Amino acid sequence: MRHLLHVILACALPLGIPAQAQAQSDTLLTDVTIVDVAEGTLSPGQSVLIRDGLIAEVGEDLGSDTTTPVNGAGGYLIPGLWDSHVHIFSTPDEPDTALPLYLINGVTGVRDMGALWPIAEQQALQARIETGEVLGPRLILAGAWVDASPGSWPGMFLADTASEARGVVDRIAAEGWAAVKAYSMLDEATYLALAEAARDAGLPFVGHIPERVALGTAIDAGQAGMEHFGRVAMACSTEEGAMLDALRTAMAEGADLTRVFEIMAARNRIILETWDETLCDAVLARLAQAEMHVSPTLVVADFYTGNWPGPDTPRMRMVPAEVRSAWGRPDFRLEAMTDEVRALAEDSIALDRLTFLMAHRAGVPILASTDASFANPYLFHGFSLLDELDLYVAIGLTPREALYSATVAPPRFFELTDQDGTIAPGRRADLVLLDANPLDDLSTLRDPQMVIIGGRVLDRAELDGLETTLLEHGR
Repeated sequence: MRHLLHVILACALPLGIPAQAQAQSDTLLTDVTIVDVAEGTLSPGQSVLIRDGLIAEVGEDLGSDTTTPVNGAGGYLIPGLWDSHVHIFSTPDEPDTALPLYLINGVTGVRDMGALWPIAEQQALQARIETGEVLGPRLILAGAWVDASPGSWPGMFLADTASEARGVVDRIAAEGWAAVKAYSMLDEATYLALAEAARDAGLPFVGHIPERVALGTAIDAGQAGMEHFGRVAMACSTEEGAMLDALRTAMAEGADLTRVFEIMAARNRIILETWDETLCDAVLARLAQAEMHVSPTLVVADFYTGNWPGPDTPRMRMVPAEVRSAWGRPDFRLEAMTDEVRALAEDSIALDRLTFLMAHRAGVPILASTDASFANPYLFHGFSLLDELDLYVAIGLTPREALYSATVAPPRFFELTDQDGTIAPGRRADLVLLDANPLDDLSTLRDPQMVIIGGRVLDRAELDGLETTLLEHGR
């Protein structure tokens, strides 16, 4: 449903919870059923030896005089969850809330896709998490977003020519970002130069499909990851080219933002009237063949339709009071929605979901993602990922397929050397213990019995303690 947002945008806790002794040197987790999400199989009666933050051994009869035994009581052990599109740096103290919220929801890894903090400060927090000084999910810094002037958000890299695009990528590489992220208002020539420069720098090229660029052009340019799903449905319209041309012409003639938004808002009806299943099959086949990973953020639709949690729900009460207050004020994105966009919202959402199911069945790789941020009202760190996974199941994925998008697909796409979504020797000990089989029902994710982050075991009592601290802080 992200094309609705594109219409509009073009689009105290101490910092981190002290990790105490970090990961204990040896921990033996006994009597667990290992869930192989990739294969959809279960291995009961297993033990997992964790040493120095990594899985050292897996088997039925493990033991050592130097280990600290932890009884899994027959629970189901899965790799930790990933949210592949978040923003945890939109305020000076957002990580204070975001990091524990992720852990209590079993999210042990996040990819940040755009921040208001300087990169050096982001890297400093990332390093403190890696060493165990701060307790939080593994953090990938992929928020080097590049937009046309003046930029859709503060702090963006800006490029309006091919030469500027190459210079920007040089800066991004020098600063140590994990990827180059394209944003919405780049023109096609600058976008293509950005893609080429990212490739030359050896950096993954991800982000939005700019509003004047066809999805097919992005595929040909080698874009590896696509944020949000609305442009997929638009590419399934027989009028995609005409819609792009209308915006290109208007912007070349110097149209103001009001006119730009009007043109983009008009796309919703055009897409609904001209979406073509045969064309869509061909588009999705190309996406799948190119292995362009899509971060759908379908849960964003709830914001635009007013599907917001009540003020007394635990997730609302765990958010700082000043953030809740900001969320309750008029929002520029909602105010920019036209009456037609509102009238068509439910149909647009339904079409996105149909197209999403077709994409999954066509083999398009999915990275579970939410756009959670204090800057995005009612999108919650941690909680919204579980909502997103439930939505995938409601649309038609099996629980295993939904879980795959949050456990196996992300670390493989990020090419992490110590994680691939399996529970095996040499893998990082980021794990979640559940009291029921998630391959049958994802509701068990809502109440993890244990979360292990970098080998550090957080049992249910410790997770409850994090929740209590957040609730007290949110008053």
